[in-house]
Amino acid sequence: MKSYEAIQRAVAGKTIEHAKRLHKSVPLLHKWMEPSTDFDDSGSYNPLDRIETIIETSLSLGCHPDDAVAPIQYLAERFSLIVISVPKTNGKMEDLSKELLKTISEFGDLSKEASKSMRNGTISMSEAKRIEKEAWELIRQVSVFIQKVNLVAASRG
Repeated sequence: MKSYEAIQRAVAGKTIEHAKRLHKSVPLLHKWMEPSTDFDDSGSYNPLDRIETIIETSLSLGCHPDDAVAPIQYLAERFSLIVISVPKTNGKMEDLSKELLKTISEFGDLSKEASKSMRNGTISMSEAKRIEKEAWELIRQVSVFIQKVNLVAASRG
C-alpha cells in the first residue's frame, strides 16, 4: 500500500469533515490522497510520508530501530494495536530454540508482575500499566516466535 492510498482509506470520502478537524483545506487533503512520486503527479507530501522520512533519517543517523519507529509504536499503542518487527533469521533451528526461550522468559515476566500485583487483593493503576506492558511484550514475542517458526519451516521447503 502507498501512503496516499492509506490516507484515502482512512478519509473514506469524508474529506470535508477531516479537513475541518485537521484545520487544513479540502484541496490539501485531496492532494494527500494522490500520488506524489515525480513532477508529473499532482499529489502532495502527506503526513505519512513525513513520518516515513523521520524514521528513515533516524535509521541513517544510527538511531536504534526501536527508537526510530517510536512514532509508529506510539500510534499503535494509542489505538490498541501492536507493532511486530519482521525478524531476521538464517532459518536455523538454533535461532528458533533461542526465540522459544525468550518467549518463555517473557511469559515468566508477565506472570511475575501479575502475581506481585495481585498479592494484596487489588491492582493499582500503576500495577495495571506494568502488567499491560509485560503482556504486550509477551504478545509481540509470541508473534516473533511464530514468524520464525514459519521462516525455519519455509527454509526447509
